[in-house]
Amino acid sequence: KVLGAQSLATSMPLTVEQLEAHINDAVAADSADALTGCLEPMLTVLQLPDEMGRSFLFGTEVGSTCDYAGVQAAFQRLCSKESNPWAILAAERVRVAALAVFIDRDPSGGREPAEQTGEAAHAKGASVQSTPAPSPRAVGGDAPCGWAAALLSALLPLMADALPRDANGICVIPHRHRMERQEANEDALYFTSSGRLAFRTHKVCDNCQTRIMDRHFYHCSQDCDIDFCEDCNRKLHQVFEAFFEQADDEDRDRRFQRLIWVISITEHIASHVLHLGSAERVRLAQEFAFEWPTAMFNQLIRVVIDVINAKVVHVQDVKDIQSDRRFWYTVGFLQFLYSANSLPCHTKRLDDPAARGPKVEYDNFILEGINKCEPISEWQRWREHPSAKVPDVLAVDSFGLTADFCSFLTHNNLVPVSFRRVCLLCDIWEQIQLEMGRVVPLQIEVRRDPTGLLEDVCSKFDGLSDSQLRRPMRVTFQGEEGAGPGVTKEFFQVVLRSFLDGSGPVGLFKYNEHQRTYWFQEGTEDASAFRVCGILLGQAVLNSVLVPNIFPRVLYERLLQDLESPCARRLGLEDLATVSEEIAQSLQRVLDYPADDIGAVFGDLEWATKDCELTQASKTRFVQAYVDRFFHERVASQFTPLSEGFRAILGCSELLHSMVDAVQLEKIVCGGSVPVDIAAIRRGAAHEGWHTTEEMEYLDAFWGAVQGFDEAEKVQFVVFATASDRVPLRGWQDLQLTVQKNGVGDERLPTAHTCFCQLLLPRYSSCEKLKVNLRLAIANSEGFGLR
Repeated sequence: KVLGAQSLATSMPLTVEQLEAHINDAVAADSADALTGCLEPMLTVLQLPDEMGRSFLFGTEVGSTCDYAGVQAAFQRLCSKESNPWAILAAERVRVAALAVFIDRDPSGGREPAEQTGEAAHAKGASVQSTPAPSPRAVGGDAPCGWAAALLSALLPLMADALPRDANGICVIPHRHRMERQEANEDALYFTSSGRLAFRTHKVCDNCQTRIMDRHFYHCSQDCDIDFCEDCNRKLHQVFEAFFEQADDEDRDRRFQRLIWVISITEHIASHVLHLGSAERVRLAQEFAFEWPTAMFNQLIRVVIDVINAKVVHVQDVKDIQSDRRFWYTVGFLQFLYSANSLPCHTKRLDDPAARGPKVEYDNFILEGINKCEPISEWQRWREHPSAKVPDVLAVDSFGLTADFCSFLTHNNLVPVSFRRVCLLCDIWEQIQLEMGRVVPLQIEVRRDPTGLLEDVCSKFDGLSDSQLRRPMRVTFQGEEGAGPGVTKEFFQVVLRSFLDGSGPVGLFKYNEHQRTYWFQEGTEDASAFRVCGILLGQAVLNSVLVPNIFPRVLYERLLQDLESPCARRLGLEDLATVSEEIAQSLQRVLDYPADDIGAVFGDLEWATKDCELTQASKTRFVQAYVDRFFHERVASQFTPLSEGFRAILGCSELLHSMVDAVQLEKIVCGGSVPVDIAAIRRGAAHEGWHTTEEMEYLDAFWGAVQGFDEAEKVQFVVFATASDRVPLRGWQDLQLTVQKNGVGDERLPTAHTCFCQLLLPRYSSCEKLKVNLRLAIANSEGFGLR
């Protein structure tokens, strides 16, 4: 039974029972003054790190662990409107007390963003300004380092999901200056290859990273290097308005102050952690890794990522990207959490005692907001320090910000693959321009029939040097007038299918029914054809075309090995199983065999040399030797020319050499594979030819029908419209589907121009007819590359 706070001693440190009692009394308070009295002991503890580090323990003995889950639950109850009528006031008192821990010790005397008038700041479109970081002297003096973990467990309910999010779930904050509407000049008007009117603004939207081609766009009134297209500016305005409208009984000023506080407190805690001594940092990391519940740890990661994502565009729009030191301390804190996540789990966790390895998936650390950065600027920053590495934040004696650290690409483990792919292209294009000056496309005309197509491609590429091949392709089909990106995409669809289905003189690849991938047809001696395959894989990246995931990941591991990449790893038995399960099973039997006659039973192999004699002591080395031979000798005549062709196109990239592993390379070539998100596809879609309100309602019915498909039908729909089931690297919202009106009539079926990602949709007499005809159209849709 929990006693009332008045019945418990209020001496410090506080026990969990005392904390719960104070919160019980706070919830039952009959006035604001009474609430303040009930909160005073708790707030005092929050402001005294030495007491915070000794409070909320499971036991009283030395080394006992803080009840982090209990602390979070207690503060969640205190600050929840559902359980506490004084929640808004209580949350405000907690925020002020927590921030005071750091503000009172800031030697800079800098004015905190939280001191701004919230409503006025919001009206001006203000965002968080950078203030000098706290001094290296650790807040809390000699207090146990665990006080920071205890403080964070108390503050998590106030920090989580506190920032506005855009339609893609990425946190955003208003730009600090007013955005002014701009109008492109009439002489900037032109027609795109698809016949659309557009304007040459020479601007790129800092939110969606697409070229601004509309007449109107928005630019910072104080001339910061930040621009929004009209669509993004409108959507961001809607996001911020909706965020402040959700305030309920909070006014807009208070809600804005809450936004400011989340960013400020995160930055202060980040700076404190990184200014700890290395031993204290390790102890704190162990606290997060082994004592914090996994769900809480994941929530903290999400909070830090949200703050970084929200500020990333505003950091990049200044000339000196290092100037916002507190931002980079927050990035460093995320790296600290990444290191904590990687600590070997030698002790049981509270919520998952059997778990080993990383505490949460490494993908949880990806900063999707980096996709809003300007790739060429980030690549140029990285190129100045290409060998820069993030310091081990747990081992370094004294952490400091350097030019190397203040570059997004240096933080390889946090950068999304989509952004890495664009930076890779920047790297390759730089090499092309240095070699050629003026880039001249590689012109190629091919026949459509599979056999003729392969002959034309092999003939065109034969005899060309690497620099001649390393150019964007401009493809036309014989006897057809079409040209441009859509035709190039169609070319890759047709030519890869031709290589895979055996249209050539000999089959180059064999299909693995179980893995649904292709591997080399051993014994096939056609170096020219395999070289062309490698060239096409590289050219697909160069031409921004995603190909199907037709090869096992070991192929990309081998490509990286030939590039001598430090990210390449040695292939093992599990990799062999992805291309030859039968051989892998045989080798596993060797490893499992217990008797001493193992050499007589399994060792009679032609390839085995005297130094690879099979015994119980050497069987692991024996199996590894076979795996090495399989991947490096057995398919050498097929893989070597393919690798040479691939390196001819992408091998010049220093970024590819040093920053991309096999998983990432596979995604760069093939895109991702995640469930189809129709809502996201709709957000990124364009609609042409639909004008009246009635027709727009018809589009709602169309998207509703597609949303109602089962998972298999959704995949069929995507394949029908794009000829591929691969998700774009930045997500389904980047599919850029165009839904164009195509007449009226129930007898028509929807059709698609897959090379342009264009769906031609007739207007039907009823929603039921719409659903029926959609299903008929997609039922026979066919992608390419997989059976």
